[in-house]
Amino acid sequence: MRMLLPELLADIDPMEIYPSLPRPRPVTRPWLMINMISSADGASAINGVSGPLGNPSDQAVFSAVRACADWIVAAADTIRIERYRLPRPSQTARRARLAAGRCEQPGLAVVSSSLDLALDLPLFADQRPGDHKPLILTGQDAKPEAVQAMAGVAEVVRLASPQPQPAEILAALKNRGANVVLSEGGPSFNAQFADAALIDELCLSVAPLLAGGASTRIVHGSQQLLPLKLHIDHLLEEDDTLFVRYLCKGRRIAS
Repeated sequence: MRMLLPELLADIDPMEIYPSLPRPRPVTRPWLMINMISSADGASAINGVSGPLGNPSDQAVFSAVRACADWIVAAADTIRIERYRLPRPSQTARRARLAAGRCEQPGLAVVSSSLDLALDLPLFADQRPGDHKPLILTGQDAKPEAVQAMAGVAEVVRLASPQPQPAEILAALKNRGANVVLSEGGPSFNAQFADAALIDELCLSVAPLLAGGASTRIVHGSQQLLPLKLHIDHLLEEDDTLFVRYLCKGRRIAS
């Protein structure tokens, strides 16, 4: 992998770059990263899932981006569609996390208003001894029987609103020690954070594919009049795939 910006460098290891970058936590909440992949024509998925857009280079950057976060958060739809499992970093990622002052393994939080999460999902069914159970963030509208069904496989937290709100989600993770939170979407979930002006960083992989079809973009269904201005912090490339780290809201951070 090579770096194209801010300078031209060959043989870059993303695991040596991403976890060590400064991410100063805002006063009232964790730093929020968004990690997404899209095709060259802007599709966030092919046949409903993001996997066909990826390749080994993207997986390497994906692992490096995950190594930056204290907590990973995703919406329930993404957990179901992408068949999420609990994060289990490689030894290389664990070392990078420790070197950056983080614990060896990030927590995983799932946001679900309805708690419609089947217990045979890999997130629950593939739990192993020593795993940290997922944190399920729900709202006051969740039915008590649905909360009870999660007992033993997850920690369920009811937030104050009828349905979880972006600021509440970040506050709940801040209370659990999060300085950096990584959102893995999907597009509608991204839109909620964009509308609330809470995004600090976007890590975007651009796959060398024309997807066509009717897939959504990486932010979908926003209720606010965007754009949110971005600027490039760095740009990597391998196998014709581009990896852009954008900073948002005028954040320019000295390395």
